[in-house]
Amino acid sequence: MKQENKKQKVKFPIGMKLVTLFTVLVVLVLGLSTAIVVYMVSRDSKIKAEDSNNTLNVVTSEAVQSIIIANQNNTLGFLNELVLSRNKNIEKEMFEDFCVRNNDILFVQSPVTGLITSPKAELDKPGCSKDFDAFLKTNSFKIGQARNGLVEVVNMSNVLKQPALCVLFPYEVNGKKSYAAVGFNAAKVVDLMTNSGMNTSFLMGRDGRILLSSNNESSEGSGYVDVASYVISNANFDESQVLAKDDEGYAWYVAYKKLAGGMYSVTVISEYKVLQAIRHTAYEISLLSLAILFLSIMMIRYFSKTLTNPILDLADAAEKIGAGNFEVTLEAKTKDEIGLLTENFVAMSNGLGNFMRFTNKTLVEQAMKGKLGLGGKRKDVTIFFSDIRSFTAMSEKMTPNEVVEFLNEYMTAMERCVERTHGVVDKYIGDAVMAVWGSPETAGSTASDAWNAVNAALMMRSELYKLNKKRAKEGKGKIQIGCGINTGSVVAGQIGSNHRMEYTVIGDAVNLASRTEALNKPFQTDILITENTYKLIGDRLVVEEMPSVHVKGKEDAIKMFAVINTKDVLLNDGKGPENLKQVRKLMGFHEIDKSQVNTDEEEKKYKIGK
Repeated sequence: MKQENKKQKVKFPIGMKLVTLFTVLVVLVLGLSTAIVVYMVSRDSKIKAEDSNNTLNVVTSEAVQSIIIANQNNTLGFLNELVLSRNKNIEKEMFEDFCVRNNDILFVQSPVTGLITSPKAELDKPGCSKDFDAFLKTNSFKIGQARNGLVEVVNMSNVLKQPALCVLFPYEVNGKKSYAAVGFNAAKVVDLMTNSGMNTSFLMGRDGRILLSSNNESSEGSGYVDVASYVISNANFDESQVLAKDDEGYAWYVAYKKLAGGMYSVTVISEYKVLQAIRHTAYEISLLSLAILFLSIMMIRYFSKTLTNPILDLADAAEKIGAGNFEVTLEAKTKDEIGLLTENFVAMSNGLGNFMRFTNKTLVEQAMKGKLGLGGKRKDVTIFFSDIRSFTAMSEKMTPNEVVEFLNEYMTAMERCVERTHGVVDKYIGDAVMAVWGSPETAGSTASDAWNAVNAALMMRSELYKLNKKRAKEGKGKIQIGCGINTGSVVAGQIGSNHRMEYTVIGDAVNLASRTEALNKPFQTDILITENTYKLIGDRLVVEEMPSVHVKGKEDAIKMFAVINTKDVLLNDGKGPENLKQVRKLMGFHEIDKSQVNTDEEEKKYKIGK
């Protein structure tokens, strides 16, 4: 009967609106066809681009290598001819003739000739022989490699501020191992390299550094240069092509071939550029599809708006609830199944919102993910307790509504500090707050959890300072709080009865944190940490050691430390107090004689050590 009554309330069955599904069909057909076309064309374009890139690199590498080998062989021929002539008097004429036949030559260095510079180089840059000599001295390692039989090619563009290379190769004189070097203008080499806007070629040394580039780029740092450097440094073959990504995620086809002198001829092309035209075509197809879809939507708008709009509203509301915002404002605008669903959804969200006010959000999320099992676990955590000084006397002067309003404002500010440092508020005990770092979630280590807890307490100090300034303008008294922090082993789990349970932590470490908080009152401090916490992060804090405390049930005295600030804050900007005296002045505490401090004699929980 109930189901029949509900059906009667639905005046416009949702089945009548299923005609709007053809909109989805339009999107599917156009979208799928576009995706298939883009995929197939992209695949063919990638294959063609890869083949073209590799072919260009092969052609470029052969042309470049022929120039470099020609300069080396011509120089070797000149030196051999000079040795055979056995006439030092005609060395100058022979070299000038050699430079005329090889007009790109800049200099020759050998044990036969020493360093000799071409007339053209001297004319273009008088005194360049000193620069060439300095260049050779800075490449002593490469020269040593040449003496040992290796051919080395070195970039010397910085010497002339124009493309130039130097070939170092082994050379023997009278059976004695030595080397020869020839420097030459590399403008022709650069001209042979591809720089079409799509493909870019360059020479790279075996160390992954650019020697020459088609766009005269000589420094590392661009995406494709870094990618090519990585490929060359890890090359397993003398010639290959790979697809690699740069730091920004862009993919590059890198074709390389090993040349003489340990060089590599490299040609790259961006996959992004290869697919750029395809993306543009896909964009145009998408615009056409959108136009068709728009016309379709206009034709069925009357039928679809009563279905799609409420569903979108429900989807937005569900997303807000998933983010923890349960203040959903929805109205059932239709009398169909969607309207009925909207009414029930609003009722559910209101119920969840009321429920979440009594439950910790982090714990709920952990429970929903199945990460909170039954039973307890031993964990190392940092426990935090805070309490408002003289709250009982303060509340007696306030109405109940004022007390609740004040606590809500105060607790909201304090809880925000806990959440920002990835802690969990375990419970509120009147005006006191208990929070935990390291359970159920941890920042990664016990020290990190302890650091977050201390930072939360320092944030609370800042928030309380702001709150007190506001209260002062309103003519209200200053609020003082005490915070106690301890790190130790606890049992964490769901504790309670069969009807009601809560997730909490128990153990001596919790009791010590509570007792540490109480010591703020006699010590006239606002943040105290135990030596357990201090041992983990004390090197990052500015503290003042307080008298040690003998806790009931503990044989050894426990050291206490008043937190003044963090060292990094003082080093970076110097903001905040630098000593305990400044803390007390800032937060309204008075100075004390530590040697005269005694704890509450009624509880007999601890005594101050000397």
